[in-house]
Amino acid sequence: MTAQITIIGLGQMGGSIGLALAAHSSRLTRLGHDKDPETAHLARKLGAVDSICYNLPAAVQQADIVLLAVPLNEVYDTLKHIAQDLKEGAVVIDTSPAKRQVERWALDVLPPRRYYLGIAAAVQSAYLQQAGGGLQAAHADLFQDAVFFLCPPSGTPAEVADLGMNLARLVGARPIFSDAMEVDGLLATMSTLPHLLTVSLIAVTADQPGWQDARFLAGRSYGAAMAVAFDREDANALCEAALLNRENVVHALDRYLAALTDLRRRIADQDREGLRQLVHQVYQQGHRWLAEPRSAGPASLKSSSASSEEPAGLGQHLRQMVLGRLFDRPLGKQ
Repeated sequence: MTAQITIIGLGQMGGSIGLALAAHSSRLTRLGHDKDPETAHLARKLGAVDSICYNLPAAVQQADIVLLAVPLNEVYDTLKHIAQDLKEGAVVIDTSPAKRQVERWALDVLPPRRYYLGIAAAVQSAYLQQAGGGLQAAHADLFQDAVFFLCPPSGTPAEVADLGMNLARLVGARPIFSDAMEVDGLLATMSTLPHLLTVSLIAVTADQPGWQDARFLAGRSYGAAMAVAFDREDANALCEAALLNRENVVHALDRYLAALTDLRRRIADQDREGLRQLVHQVYQQGHRWLAEPRSAGPASLKSSSASSEEPAGLGQHLRQMVLGRLFDRPLGKQ
C-alpha cells in the first residue's frame, strides 16, 4: 500500500521535492495543490506530482504527509484552512524561514494526533548562483548532498522525527536535527539578510537622481543583486520573514551596519592599507566558500551518508501511517 504526500505550493521548493520523490512511486503517491491553477497543471505535466487537486481541504483529507511549501505570509491561513480536514496521524512538514513562529502556529491550530515538523532546506552548490525562483527553478537534484535541518517540537514522537529524516534522504539530502531557535538565527543571516540588503541597495539607486543614466552602467554585481531581490514569488513573504524572526534579523542587521560603518571609516580616512587588507580577506573567504565542496555537509554529518536508495524502514513507517498504527501518543494539546 502506498502512502500519500500532498505538496501545497508548487514553486521551486515544492516542485523540487516532488520531482525528487518521483523515483519512489512504489511507496509514495504525490498529490499537488497550488493557488495558481496554471502552475499546478504545469507541475503535473513536468512530473513533479502524480495528480492535482484544486480544492485545498480535499487535497489533504487522505494525506499521510502534508508538505507546506508556500510563502511565509500564507502559512498560518493555510494551516487553519486544512487543520480540521487532516486525518489522524498526519504529519505536516513546513519549509518556511521562521521555524519558531510556525511551530507555535501549528501547535495552536492542529487538532490532537496531527503532527508538525519544521525543516530548513539548503540547496546543492551547483544551484547556489542560479537566479530566479518558482517552478521553473525546480530540479530533481536540487537537494542532492545538501543539508536538511529538521526542527521537531519538544515532545514530538520519535517516529515523526524519523519520518522527516528518511524523507530528507529520499530527496538526496543529509538530515541534521537542530533547535528551531538556532535555525532561525542561521536563516536570518543566510537567507533573509541578503534579500534585505538588496532591497536597501535598490532603494538608494533606483529612481534616484541620475538613475536614468546610471542604470545603463549597471554591471554584473548589480544584476546579480537584482536577481536575488526578485527570486521570491511574493514580496510580502520577505516582510514576514523579517518581522516574524525580527530579533535574529535585527541582530544580523546590526552586525552588518557595524561592518558597513567600519568600511566607510577606512574609505573616509583614506586608509588604503586597511581597506586593502579587509577587501583581500573577504575576497579570500568568498573564493574559498565558492570552491569548497559542500557535499560533505557539516562536520556532524560526516559519518552519515545520503543514499539514492530508499532508506530502510521508510516503507514500513509509511504503511503504518496509512493503517493508522504509527503513533500511540499525542503531541501538543489534547
